[in-house]
Amino acid sequence: LSEAQKIHDLSLEEVIEELADARGQLEAQQQALYLLERSAIEGMEKLGATVVMGEDWEATLSTPISYDYSILARLREITSPDDLKGYTPERDVVKREAERWNMTQAKTLSKLSHQHREIIEDAKIPGFPRITIKKKK
Repeated sequence: LSEAQKIHDLSLEEVIEELADARGQLEAQQQALYLLERSAIEGMEKLGATVVMGEDWEATLSTPISYDYSILARLREITSPDDLKGYTPERDVVKREAERWNMTQAKTLSKLSHQHREIIEDAKIPGFPRITIKKKK
């Protein structure tokens, strides 16, 4: 509230100067944040660590996974329609909807054969690793 009052008392020129300074500080902080995150991710990956604990925090490294649908398409060729879980075929609605795979369900197809498992593994597209830091209570 006191910061808002200070800004309210400034002239337009002073507000613009403060804004320019604040943007510069924010940009510097964002660059520092990016470099620190990359360094932490690289350090954890080098150690093979997914969790690092401090006295009052815990950092968790996770890598989101997406799947290449052109590779998953091979599952349709080797799987009976009765066993094909997690798959929604392309269809015409009011607009054309692309095929979809619910991989939470479709991953169970890997139990059908080695070929199924290989296709699912080939289709994986790892995302960028992320670090989540939680304060301990």
